[in-house]
Amino acid sequence: MDFSLLFAYLAVCSLCVLWCPVAGKVYRGTVSSQRAWEENGQFVTKFCFHDQKALFRFTSNATSEGKWHFYLDEYWHHAFSEPDCERKIAMSRFRVDVAGMSGSQYVNQWIRPHFWFVVYADPVTCQSSPPLTNEVIEFEMEFLNPDWSGAANDQFGDDLRGLLLFYSLLMLLYIAGLSLYAHQVWITISKGGPMHEVLQMLTLAMGLHFISAILMLIHLWRYSANGEGIPMFSVLSEVLEMLAQCQMIWMLLGISVGWTVSSNSSHPIRDKKLLLINVTVTVIHVLLVLWEQSYDESHYTYHIHENLPGWLLVSLRIGLALLISYNLHRTTSEERSALKKDFYHGFAIGCHLWFFAFPMLMVVAIFFSEYHRLKVVTVGTTVIQTASMVILSRLFLSRSLYWEVSSLSSTTLPFKRDRGGGGFMTLLNNH
Repeated sequence: MDFSLLFAYLAVCSLCVLWCPVAGKVYRGTVSSQRAWEENGQFVTKFCFHDQKALFRFTSNATSEGKWHFYLDEYWHHAFSEPDCERKIAMSRFRVDVAGMSGSQYVNQWIRPHFWFVVYADPVTCQSSPPLTNEVIEFEMEFLNPDWSGAANDQFGDDLRGLLLFYSLLMLLYIAGLSLYAHQVWITISKGGPMHEVLQMLTLAMGLHFISAILMLIHLWRYSANGEGIPMFSVLSEVLEMLAQCQMIWMLLGISVGWTVSSNSSHPIRDKKLLLINVTVTVIHVLLVLWEQSYDESHYTYHIHENLPGWLLVSLRIGLALLISYNLHRTTSEERSALKKDFYHGFAIGCHLWFFAFPMLMVVAIFFSEYHRLKVVTVGTTVIQTASMVILSRLFLSRSLYWEVSSLSSTTLPFKRDRGGGGFMTLLNNH
């Protein structure tokens, strides 16, 4: 594998560390009379409260005549686009005075969980002329949902509830899988056996995916305790997940045109047309993710993908799936070997699962309650793409059809299977 590609990914994707905003629901920031006047009320943050008694509280470094205005999600888009300042401010459901240097408010909901948007405004916000003095206030907000006992101690909004448990279970599955094949991989490496480039790329993608999940788990675990988590871990998790996506795109596009399978196919790096496609797709993918992450919370109601760059990412994934389908159709139509055709059919399943996971879940999420949509997209995409990796690993890491039809037959593999056995099942039985 050309590791210069990895370094290029790292150089570009590391921009996310500087670009992507980080936030927790212990939220710190500043508000000012000038910004509130310019924006017809300064947007601060949002939170998804449960349908029981929840708590909002704050501290500030100064008193003010301003108020925290709370807007219900169902009316936020209308309020956000309202050009008349006084009408916009009047649309808030309730207000909390900033007259003291601390305060709190219980949020009562009787029907279902809702997102609440917080906006700061003071007496000069809706004046026709700018404020004569710019009053700047530093603050810290905390949003707490009721826990299992009914006390307001839960740092998670309802849109994030359950993700900590999901990532914990995901880690158990990852560790269980590693325990099954790590010893065999180590034996192969210690013997100095060659490792095919396809295996290197898949292993790197799986490793990035695994580390990304670990970082997200640690972030969510800390978030449950302090309402902030470890924001840098969250950003790094996104960066590593992006690298895994790019790595898989390069590998899957290469194999779809016959790399390592057809004798007349060239390496993806040496194929100028395929190299141009891969570089273009990678750059577009990175730019769309950066654009998506730059969106302020006020521009989307329920989850971060609910915006223009998010839907463009969906279109990109669909386009890649169609491109790979076209490549596979053309490759198999020119292929005479029945074994190779059988391999490509199995390979297509793993590819389509990988590329269609995110677009499919974005559409499916529309039919769920608003506060479940982020979890549907996150959990569903992770599960389906993990299943895709399992399918591809069974295809590549055992003496299967791919071993029969590709240059892998000349390498030493970490897994071997009898002609009548199945790769992972043979390994399980040996244990």
